[in-house]
Amino acid sequence: MGWWLGGQKKWSEKELSNKMENLILIGTILAVHIFAWFTPGPLFVLIVRNSLVYSRKSGIWTAVGIAIGNFIHITYSVTGIALLVSASPTASDIIKFLGVGYLAYLGIKTFLIKVETQKADTTSEEHRDLSPFQAAKIGFLTNMLSPKASLFFASIFATVMSTGAPFWVVVFLWIAMPLNSFIMAAILSVFFTQKNIRAAYGKYQHIVNKVLGVALLVLAVIIAIYK
Repeated sequence: MGWWLGGQKKWSEKELSNKMENLILIGTILAVHIFAWFTPGPLFVLIVRNSLVYSRKSGIWTAVGIAIGNFIHITYSVTGIALLVSASPTASDIIKFLGVGYLAYLGIKTFLIKVETQKADTTSEEHRDLSPFQAAKIGFLTNMLSPKASLFFASIFATVMSTGAPFWVVVFLWIAMPLNSFIMAAILSVFFTQKNIRAAYGKYQHIVNKVLGVALLVLAVIIAIYK
């Protein structure tokens, strides 16, 4: 009887240790994901661009599109489609250059925004703003056509699944990482739509638009030449 109770206590300690390891794994991955948002990339630039050029609402709806895109990235990563795509040079190139083309399109569109038009429209925020669907679509397409995002989630979940983590860990991250993206993108949108930030943008918008446009084009070029 004592042996049985001792065995039960030992097994419980092992279970507790496994749970702690899983929580540490989850915390580490979410921390890496948060840190990735502070590394300038296509999605970071897109949130800044839509929040400044349009509105906080557009920035937040763009964040919704990004979160949906992340959920889909994770879905095909978990099901193994990402491994198939990465093993196929043709499929990888198609996704890569679709992404490059879309980033270039956004860059040129941002670069060519006319300051006079923006000033004339400031009295009618709704007229010049993006609709929720348009903003979410831009966030979704930019995310889905980003090979960096695809490889990021594929590598994350390949690591998680190779550790033998239980399925609940995968499901938790499956839900938490898109929510994490939405929260981080929304925070950026709120920050860049503060009165002081918007006032500075109104004064220097012709420069900011050019910088954001060039940043998107540069990112498109980097992705295009990246091997």
